[in-house]
Amino acid sequence: MSSRYLEVYSYQYSTKYFSFAQDDSDYKNKVLRDTIKVSVVLDLKWVDMTNDF
Repeated sequence: MSSRYLEVYSYQYSTKYFSFAQDDSDYKNKVLRDTIKVSVVLDLKWVDMTNDF
């Protein structure tokens, strides 16, 4: 069975939030961010049905 993702829609949501950035394996740097990247995807799966059951 195989799977593949198909991106249908992508946009940036504007909001204010805090995130922690890594600095030399230390996560104490708090950063103010203003956008979130959002993607709407379809998970496509198919199965090989050529074999007889």
